[in-house]
Amino acid sequence: MKRKYAIFFALLLCCTMILTSCSNPLTSIREFFNKDEQTAENPDLTANEQESLSEVSVAQPDDARPTVMYYKDYDNLLVPVMRYVPKNELGIARATLSALVYSAEKAEDLKPTGLLPSLPMGTQIKGAVIKENGHAIVDFSKEFLNFSSQKAEELGVSSIVYTLTEFPNVKTVEIRVEGKTATELQHGTKLSAALKRSEINLQPTENTGDKLSKVMVYYQKNGAGNYSYFVPVTKLVTGKNSAVEALNALLTGPAQESGLINPFPEGTKCLGVQVKDGIAYVNLSEDVMKLQGNKGAERAVKKSISLTLGQFSEIAKVQLFVNGATVENTDGVGANEFIDVPVFVNFYE
Repeated sequence: MKRKYAIFFALLLCCTMILTSCSNPLTSIREFFNKDEQTAENPDLTANEQESLSEVSVAQPDDARPTVMYYKDYDNLLVPVMRYVPKNELGIARATLSALVYSAEKAEDLKPTGLLPSLPMGTQIKGAVIKENGHAIVDFSKEFLNFSSQKAEELGVSSIVYTLTEFPNVKTVEIRVEGKTATELQHGTKLSAALKRSEINLQPTENTGDKLSKVMVYYQKNGAGNYSYFVPVTKLVTGKNSAVEALNALLTGPAQESGLINPFPEGTKCLGVQVKDGIAYVNLSEDVMKLQGNKGAERAVKKSISLTLGQFSEIAKVQLFVNGATVENTDGVGANEFIDVPVFVNFYE
């Protein structure tokens, strides 16, 4: 009998230990479903962010050089992308322009980016010369005239001008077709003999009465492919083209129908910019702290600001402040760090 009691108490003790060490099964089930609900309520936990072309790291091949090309996206925005162009006997300018000509192979190569070549299929570069005064003359075959619309013509011409003027020795561009200077294309786009950079991705404004200046700002966009990318946008502002005006224009956000992303929380203001020894000290209002913890949005804010300020030759680095102070214990907006102005906007290889 005593042996039976001993066994009984031993079993009772084991059961007690198991029950006290394990969680209630009903509680575990509730916690499991509550966890799923919390994840669904917080999109940051489940959203698959597109990898940004601005953060792609590409090693330079020995037989190539970095070159910026301007492709178009499906919303007719021009997007700068740094790619490595093989060195060959054609010359770097001709090789770069050839990469802008549409073909099934090139479209497939660019498919992951959601971008497209900007020049008509079959276009050949018959000649390209850069004069000592910085004037580039490019001769295209007759297929260059086969744009589908005036908008396609404008994008194609702009992509040529912006791509060629990425070379430091090119200031103006002249387009020829079959050896003759082109003054007007099939759908009515007029050309000058000395084309310059002008109003890339211009955002229209209703303010036509005041004296306006042009500033360029950068917004991120989720592309039709696997990547997001940053897009330059020209805005018209009152007053002179300055770092403060550029940031104010950036903070107002893009046009709603553009598909571009405004990374700044509503109410964020630029409280001032001071430039000293190549560094722009930018003071933002505390509204920007609504982003704290959202790493993707904070990266987009830092990239948008540094790219936008990069248009000013006197600025090489940026430091961000919030209400005049740095933010402790963060590597995001307001961190005690200097942000290098990017050399390139987007990368792809």
